[in-house]
Parts: sequence; C-alpha cells; structure tokens
Amino acid sequence: MLRERLNRAAYFGLHRLIGSDLAKRYKEFVDLETRSHEWLRDLQGQRLQKLLAYAASQMPFYQKHVTPQAEYVLSDFPILTKNDVRDNFQDLMSPRIRQENLSGKQNLSYSWTRVQTGGSTGTPTTVIHDKNFRDINRAARLYTQYLCGFAFGTPYFKLWGSMREINDAKESLQQRIASTLAGEVLLNAFRMEDPQIDSYVQTINHSPVSHLMAYSDAAYRMAEHIRTAGVKVRPLKSVMACAGTLTDEMRQSISNAFGQARVHNMYGSRDCGAMACECLHGGLHILENKVILETVDQTGAPVSPGETGRILVTLLGNYGFPMIRYEIGDIGSISRRRCHCGIPTAVLDRVEGRTIEFLLSANGGYVSPIYIRHLIGVVHNSGVIRRFQVVQDALDHAVLALEKESGAADAVLDDSIANIRRDLITVFGAGMKLEIKVVDRIPESDSGKFIPCINRIGRSAGL
Repeated sequence: MLRERLNRAAYFGLHRLIGSDLAKRYKEFVDLETRSHEWLRDLQGQRLQKLLAYAASQMPFYQKHVTPQAEYVLSDFPILTKNDVRDNFQDLMSPRIRQENLSGKQNLSYSWTRVQTGGSTGTPTTVIHDKNFRDINRAARLYTQYLCGFAFGTPYFKLWGSMREINDAKESLQQRIASTLAGEVLLNAFRMEDPQIDSYVQTINHSPVSHLMAYSDAAYRMAEHIRTAGVKVRPLKSVMACAGTLTDEMRQSISNAFGQARVHNMYGSRDCGAMACECLHGGLHILENKVILETVDQTGAPVSPGETGRILVTLLGNYGFPMIRYEIGDIGSISRRRCHCGIPTAVLDRVEGRTIEFLLSANGGYVSPIYIRHLIGVVHNSGVIRRFQVVQDALDHAVLALEKESGAADAVLDDSIANIRRDLITVFGAGMKLEIKVVDRIPESDSGKFIPCINRIGRSAGL
C-alpha cells in the first residue's frame, strides 16, 4: 500500500513538472462517491452551458448552425457526424489552436494534441484534445481502474497494442518512468498467436500481480486459448475489458479462464476517451462530470430511458475543439435505474457497438482488428487514406483496398503503402500473400454498413 501511494505521488509530480493538472482532475473523479445526484446535475449543467455558449460564439462551424440566444440547450445544436469533423476540421478549432495549427507552431510544450482513430467504420477521424481535456481524459482513465478494484498505483497487466515492440522501437525515458510508476506490466495485444499467449500466461503465473486491463477481443482470444489448450493460469481478481463490445459469452469465457475473476466493461474510444465503466456492483457508470451521452433514433429524436438508440457524445471541457452531440457510431441504451453502489451518475444498460470480424495470421493465429485499424488509420495514415478494407479469403491470402484522399500525393501514398505492407506482413507472417490496391471507392455491405475487416475463412479455421 505504501509503495502504491509513493508511486501515485511521484506520477502526479511528474505531470506537474510538464504543466499538467492531473492530480486535481483525478481527485474530482474519486470524490464523486461523496457527492449527491443534485450536485452532479448542477456541475454538469454549469459546464454544459459554458461550453455551448463558447462554441456558439467562437467556432465558425457552430456559428453557421446555431442561432444565437441567451441560453442554450443541447437540442439547439446539430448532430456532429464524423464527416462533419473531417469536412470542417479548422472551423471546429478554437481561435488560438487554429492559429497555432496554421503556423505549425505550438506555444507550450504541454498543450493540445491531435488524436487520430482508425474508427470502427474503417474511416480515419482526427480530432483535437486541448490541454485541459487531456488532463480530464487521463484522470478518467485512472478513475476507471479505481472502479474496477485496482486503484491507481496498483500493479496490473496491460494487454494492449504496442507498435513499438513490433517495430523494435524504444520508449522515451519519460514514458518508461510513467509506465513503471503507473504499475503497468505490458503484454502486446498486437501479437496474439498461440506461442505469444503461452508466454503471457507464464508471465502471469510467475507474478504476484492480480489485475488485468485488456482489449476485449484480445482478452477473449486469450481466454479461449486457455480453455481449448487446457493451459493452467493463476487466478486474477479482476479483468478490465476495453476497446470493443463485450458480449455475455466473452465475459463468461474471460471470467472462467482467470479463476472466476470479476470482469468489468469499460466503454471508451480514442476520440472521446473513457466514457463509462462498470463498478464492483455491476453498474456501467457514465462519467457525467466529463461527458454527456444521449440516445436518439434514426430521425435524431431522443429515445426513452431503457430503449436502444444511436449514442451521441458531448465532451465537457474540450474548449479547443468542442465536440457537441458527436455521433460516435455506436448504439446503446441508458438505464432507468441507479446503481446500488451510491455513485450518483446515470448508468448504461448496454453498449452494443459494432461487430468487426477477426483475421488470422498465416500460421492460424489471431490478428486483432483493432491492430488493423490502428496501423492503417493512425500509424501509417499521413492524411492520404480516406478509408480501407481488408478481405481475407485464405490463411495465406488477403486483399487490402485503400481509398485515396482526393489530391493526395502519390509519393506519400507509396510510402504509406510500403510501411503498411511491412507491418502487416510482420504480424500476418511471411507466408501471407498480401495484395494492396488503390481504388476509387470501397462499397458498403448489403445492409449499408461499412466493414473494414472481413474474414471469409470463418470459424472452421480455428476461431
């Protein structure tokens, strides 16, 4: 316990040195347990009014779409789609950030940052998180660990994507220190073939660490390997499942694999950060001091509590790039009930998300679709790829189609393709015959959805 407290103090001290207000933000999240529902509603209302007024007066995008008035409500603002973000990127920035973005120079070392996501639709989206929201977002991530039973500073396994390991790159000294102080023991979710999973099991078995944070699909893949291969693994206390839809089947499999560990669902995304997390009592708590979630039908009208609808996200505190009523691309349901734990936030009944098919390496191992989206949409997308799709029809054959952005330079696109090919072959294996083609348009499925990863081999190949 003393070690965890010292690590926490050192971690917050490190962030103070770079100009971060993380400690204060984290304390607000933890203090939610002592607050009333009325207090939270007042805080949320104040933050929302301030944000709406600022966006309506300062951002060209909202100036075009919102009628000026003395006081605003959310319904005064349009639903913000990912296409809106792409088409109006500069007009969604605050004046200062717009000026710094155009000049290519930021005035502070710890300032706003671009956040790029491959997106579950396969269409890359770039947003901006300002300095204040970066602190809020990081504090929210730490708070979700607290809800899952391993308060910040407690050591935990982190089954997460690591492009650095795949490319044999080194983390900076600051990154290594922060990771150590946070208690992270990294397991690479981008390497999930059976031998790697066996090595992760050995790491768990020879460590006293009792908690795991993981991509939902990676944790499920690991759990299924443990079950089918009859591998013995030391029981864990909790598993925090992130970055993907957690089904009841996946939850049960993960819990069984790790000795009936408590499995917590965490709902979040790269563009919006952590938005909801499951507590020890099973309530999927919306982080309402940070976000407002709405659920609407196909016409944009609100649905009743308990009914399923499209999820709209409003980020409280991100004044540098206000994301108001942002359609994230998921569907879900906000509950009518309150959680017995006493935390005053609303809870989600469920988040259904989207189904993205798993791909296989040339050796029959699992390749995370999150890896595909991250690699192509984030790491190797220099603004030249509009969207992409991988179709695998055999263990040793796949086709990657790329839609090129209009006006993209051929030389830049060629460099991106070379880098994508190199890293995909590293993960799929040298036996993979990978065709990459540039096309004018990638068609949607018959249902009208765009699917970035399609596995035409099916479960007969070992999934």
